Amino acid sequence: MPCSFSYSMKDVALFVSRMEALGKAGLGSMAAEGCRRELDRTYMRLALKLARVGMGWTHPNPRVGAVAVRDGVILGVGAHLEFGGPHAEGALISAATTPDGLRGATLYVTLEPCAHEGKVAACAPAIVKAGISRVVAAMEDPDPLVQGRGFSVLREAGLQVDVGVMERAARILNAPFLWRHLRKRAFVTLKVAASLDGRIAAADGSSRWITHRRAREWVHCWRASCDAVLIGRGTFEADRPSLTARPSADPLKRWRARLMRDAGRTTGGDLGGGPWPHQPVRIVLDSRARMAQKEELLSVMQERRGGPWIVACGARAPGASRERLRRAGIRSWVLPEPHGGAGVDLQALTAGLAEEGMLDLLVEGGATLATELMRQNLVDRFRIFVSPLLLGGERSWAGELGCGSLAEGRKLIGLWTRRVGPDVLLQALSPDADSLLRGQLQRAGEGS
Repeated sequence: MPCSFSYSMKDVALFVSRMEALGKAGLGSMAAEGCRRELDRTYMRLALKLARVGMGWTHPNPRVGAVAVRDGVILGVGAHLEFGGPHAEGALISAATTPDGLRGATLYVTLEPCAHEGKVAACAPAIVKAGISRVVAAMEDPDPLVQGRGFSVLREAGLQVDVGVMERAARILNAPFLWRHLRKRAFVTLKVAASLDGRIAAADGSSRWITHRRAREWVHCWRASCDAVLIGRGTFEADRPSLTARPSADPLKRWRARLMRDAGRTTGGDLGGGPWPHQPVRIVLDSRARMAQKEELLSVMQERRGGPWIVACGARAPGASRERLRRAGIRSWVLPEPHGGAGVDLQALTAGLAEEGMLDLLVEGGATLATELMRQNLVDRFRIFVSPLLLGGERSWAGELGCGSLAEGRKLIGLWTRRVGPDVLLQALSPDADSLLRGQLQRAGEGS
C-alpha cells in the first residue's frame, strides 16, 4: 500500500533498555546522548504518523501529531484532525488519564505549539499547566502569529525545549502549509502516467490505462490527502474523469482507532474530519467557460459523488455561460488573464487556492497544462509513473519549455524512485521546493 504505516514498541523497548544499560555501565555521556537522540527520533516518527491522520481535513491549518512519554511509557497521543477542531497537543492533554497526568513527561510534537488564542485555546500555556517538563519539536512554525513565540512561552516557564528532530520529514509533511506562508500560493504536485518513451496517450488518443492498477491506487491515496485536483478542459472532454478518491482501504485506519481509544471512545466514526476517504475539490481550467454549453459535460459534473466542482475561467468568459454553470450548481471562478488574453493566470489561480485554504494541489491534466505550469515555474513536486510500454508518436507529457541547450534544461533535485507493481514511480522536487524542505528559504518578500 502506498500510504501504509507501521509502529513497533520493540524499538522503543530496545532503546530504553540500551540507555539503562549505558547508565549502569557508567559509559560516557556521548553514548548516552546518542541513544537519547535515537529514542527521540523513534517517538517523533510516531508523532509524524499520527499527524497524517488529518490529511485532507486540516488545511489551512498544518498537519500535527503529538506523543507524551514518561519513563519509557507512552501516556497519550493526539493529532489535529480537522480545521477548527482541537490541536494535537490539546487533544492529547484532554485525553490524559494517568493518576499523575502528564507531570514530568516529555512531549513530542511535529510543529511548534501555538501561543495565541484562535478557534481553540493556545497550546503552549496548556502544556505548561499540564506539568510537562520537556518538549521535543520537529520544527518551528512559519506562521507569523506563532513563529518562535510558542517556544519562548515554554522556555520562560522553565521547560526544556529541543527543536529539529526529524525536521525534514516534518517539513515534507507540511510542505503545503509552509508554501502558503513562504510563497503565498498552493504547493503544486504534477502527476504524470507515461510510457517508457514518455507518451501519455496512443496515436488514437487512448490513455486508459497506461499504468497498472497498483499505480492508480497510489493516485487515489494522493487525491484523498490533497485539497484540490486540477485538469484542463481538453482532458475533461476527452476522458470525462470523475477525479474522486477511491482507495481500496484506509491506510490510516489503525491510527484513527488508536486516537479513538485514547480519547475514551469505543464506538462511532472518526474523531474528526469527515467520512473517509476525503474528497478533493475538482477544478477544470476553461478560460471561456465553453463546457457550460455542453449538456453532457454538465451532467458529469452534477453527479453527487465526490467533491465540489469549480470551473476556473477568465474575465472574458460570457456571463451567460457562467450563469448556466451556476444554475447547474457548479461554481465558476473568474481569474485574471495573462498578458495577451490567452488562457488563465495560473499564478493567480495558485494564489487564490491558498487564500481559500486549499494549499495542496494535485495536477492531473494533459501536456498543455503541465507545460504551462512548468514554463511559469509553478510545479514544486513531480510524481511520474513510468510504464514498461512503448507507444511512439508525438503525445509527450511535456511540450516546449524554451530550453535551447542542455545548459538551459530544468534541473530537478532529490530524485527518488520506487517500483509499484510493473511500473516505476519517479519523484523529484524543483530547486525552490527542495530549498523549502531543507529550511533554507526566506519568507516571501524578505531578503534579495
